[in-house]
Amino acid sequence: MNKYLVWVRINALQTANTFVYAENAWAAKQLAEAQYGAGTVLNYTQMDS
Repeated sequence: MNKYLVWVRINALQTANTFVYAENAWAAKQLAEAQYGAGTVLNYTQMDS
């Protein structure tokens, strides 16, 4: 598992950073979209373990 920092849109004026653990970047994006809604992921970056 890898740790990803994901930047998500909460609403039109707010964003948030969250951490997701996933096997790869695509899975991290899918997990974040499952939590925050489709199309809300603005960026994601793998963090050093």
